[in-house]
Amino acid sequence: MNSNDRSEKTSESLAPPTPNGTQTSSGFKLHPWMQLLRIGNVFTAFANILMGYLVVLSDAGILTLRIRDAWPLAGLLAATFCLYSSGMVLNDVFDIEQDKKQRSNRPLAAGVIPLRVAVWFGMGLMLAGILFASTAGMRGCLLGSAIAVSVLLYNRVLKKTPLAPLMMGMCRTLNVLLGMSYVVSDKAIFCGFEKHHLFIAGGIGVFVTGLTWFARTEARTSNRWLLSFGVAIMALGFVCLSSFPTELAPSGRLQLKPDSTGLLFGVLAILILYRAVAAIFDPRPERVQVGVVHCLRSLIFLDACVVAIVSDSSMAVLTIALLLPMLTISKWIRAT
Repeated sequence: MNSNDRSEKTSESLAPPTPNGTQTSSGFKLHPWMQLLRIGNVFTAFANILMGYLVVLSDAGILTLRIRDAWPLAGLLAATFCLYSSGMVLNDVFDIEQDKKQRSNRPLAAGVIPLRVAVWFGMGLMLAGILFASTAGMRGCLLGSAIAVSVLLYNRVLKKTPLAPLMMGMCRTLNVLLGMSYVVSDKAIFCGFEKHHLFIAGGIGVFVTGLTWFARTEARTSNRWLLSFGVAIMALGFVCLSSFPTELAPSGRLQLKPDSTGLLFGVLAILILYRAVAAIFDPRPERVQVGVVHCLRSLIFLDACVVAIVSDSSMAVLTIALLLPMLTISKWIRAT
């Protein structure tokens, strides 16, 4: 090898990463995998878990996280990371032919990541998610398994049907309940959960159902009536969430006055839904996608709002802080 060859190889080894991702010496590129996972979105799932966990702690009179709570919470966060990420991977696996036509820059459609590798990776994440969920006991294992089944049903069977948004909302509801599974209530009305637990988890699920409906045709010009229906369902989610404080008011477990909680959710609904409403009047793909991303990120604010109502204000700040890595990552990785 002459000096020119050596200098060329040295220059290549010192060259900055390409736009396609950070490349290691073995040729592995990180960026396509982050694209496949839509890695920034997982922080909304983290917020669901943290909120659910803090709600059940507040039921026991514990308003802040303690050191002893770190390990169970870490197991649940690992579970939701794996389960949510498996859903993202399998979404692209089953949509690969459609993506080749509409989103040819997606990692699987572009051939950057082999389809077979993605299948094994997605299923491996799903199994790991169930195992991590089992750290919360039998209820955690059952909820993790239910989320996994829901993810498979959504991606393999229901995605093209009107039931798809409902199943996506179910996944979010189950995820919130997974965060609440660490503690079994002695006042439970269903599977160890109290009535306000179900209002909270159901409200988040209804909101996501509406968001999924709103986003169904985001790749092309959307029908205004379908967008309006999606916004109406999201608004119904706010109604469900605003109902849970009335269940807790007699017990004195609220950190905010009941009247204030309704106003808080009302203001939040306006701030979150205004971009979605704007897309109804201008249903071009780029406007609809902006509305989708805005509502998706706002899930963290919804969770923080619930935390502020039942727990210490510092815990609400901690929940909102999950928005920072999400926004940072979104500069390089698309959310949709």
